[in-house]
Amino acid sequence: MFKKKLFYKKFTKLVLSITDRIESFFNLFRGWSIVKGWNIVKKKYFNASRGTTKRNIFIGLISIFLAIVVYFSLPSFYDKNKIKAHIENQILQRYNFEIELNENLQYNLFPKPNFSSKNIEIIYGNKIISKSENTRFFLSISDFLNFDNIDTKNTIFKGTKFKIDKSKLNFFFDLLNNNTTNQNIDFIDSKFFYLDQYDEVIFLADIKRLNYLFFEDFLNEVKTKLNVFNLPVNFLSRHDLTNKNIFTEINLNSIKLKIENNLNYKSNEIAGELKLNFINNRETVNYNLKNKNLTYAATDRNIKGEINIKPFFLSSNLEFKNLQIKKIFDEDSIIVNLFKSEILNNINLNGKISVIINNLDDLKHVGAVKFDIQFEEGVIFISNLNFIFKDSVIFNFRDVNLIVDNDQLKFIGDIIMDFKNMQNFYSYFQIKRNYRKNIDRINSSFVFNLDNNLFELNQLEIDGVNKEILSQFLNDLNSKEKDFFNKVTIKNTIRDFFRVISSG
Repeated sequence: MFKKKLFYKKFTKLVLSITDRIESFFNLFRGWSIVKGWNIVKKKYFNASRGTTKRNIFIGLISIFLAIVVYFSLPSFYDKNKIKAHIENQILQRYNFEIELNENLQYNLFPKPNFSSKNIEIIYGNKIISKSENTRFFLSISDFLNFDNIDTKNTIFKGTKFKIDKSKLNFFFDLLNNNTTNQNIDFIDSKFFYLDQYDEVIFLADIKRLNYLFFEDFLNEVKTKLNVFNLPVNFLSRHDLTNKNIFTEINLNSIKLKIENNLNYKSNEIAGELKLNFINNRETVNYNLKNKNLTYAATDRNIKGEINIKPFFLSSNLEFKNLQIKKIFDEDSIIVNLFKSEILNNINLNGKISVIINNLDDLKHVGAVKFDIQFEEGVIFISNLNFIFKDSVIFNFRDVNLIVDNDQLKFIGDIIMDFKNMQNFYSYFQIKRNYRKNIDRINSSFVFNLDNNLFELNQLEIDGVNKEILSQFLNDLNSKEKDFFNKVTIKNTIRDFFRVISSG
């Protein structure tokens, strides 16, 4: 009873205050009645000779305006502690995560009626996963007279910093699987930090906008724009809970890659279709998951494989055509940044991917490249890497380890070059006749730094060539920073090599 009386007192005070302002407004005009403009208004609306109709219309409009102002000002008189607890409970019931309002609520009329608060903490799985600089809870204007149960419609979190490890990653998926309807929840101008088991940052992403839309008939949608590894990514996913279908679209326009996935989980197995559009190449892969076993195959059969989910073992065969080495190893490429993130260096990840690459666009004289990528207890290495250069020499790379050293990706291993047509090789590189030495095989270990394209040789061995000469050549070669992706550099280095070894 006391609270109701208190509210009525506040309400009466508000009405009187607004009435006083309107009265002073007209008094001001009355004092200016000598002005020509005011005389026109006065004659138009208040001249008795013209009747009372127009005056009544004017007063009616003022009354309506006053009522609207009073109505939209009602939330400013709510008990903020009650509203705070009510909002926290609504978020929990609708989205299955908790928020903690650490600062007072503030009522705002524009752009739409809303309550706002700063430094809100988001709690998922009993752990604080983010803090939002500024959050707005937009109100349903039809419930302004329902003081104790005001309804929030849409929520915007701004400047949110997510700190997520793999155990809390389901926060984003649970939102998409939500059963709420006719609601929106947005995260704008935010950052995503992915943490390892020691709470160290593995990688971060800038989130321009992460928008969850919950429509009628249990159709949910999420749209996001973000930067991952300096790559702008557009992401869209629709989850039809009624028909048990999930459609996902990922666009990486900077590298002209588009991925579409259509997944259906109606029965006891999952079936889907994955479409990959890369530059002018299109690939469609059909997959099926049943009894923890994933099988997949491309429509043209260039890609096929099988994954045993538990224990996790990846077995796959991939075949590509018309690739460019420079694009694969570009510093902004997905593959390079994926290896650098060391996400794949997981002790629980085991498997083998067999790869065949036909027609390297920037290496015209190289035949098909074959190799296996193997994952064993946190270690990644490449085995059975071989190819033939201009039908003259066979390159074999053995036990090539992929390591990340000071945020630089390096390949360390052994190389064997077997010459099958030495004269053809000499002719291509225009080696002078007096430098042409009869060689069957070259053995060496190597370190290739992908970040600066430096290729370092060690323990060079050639039958019939003095080891001191080889050692001196290696010292000179490794002391100079040479880009081995440059064709002119490669040709000049090979010519110098045969010139040096022929002198001994």
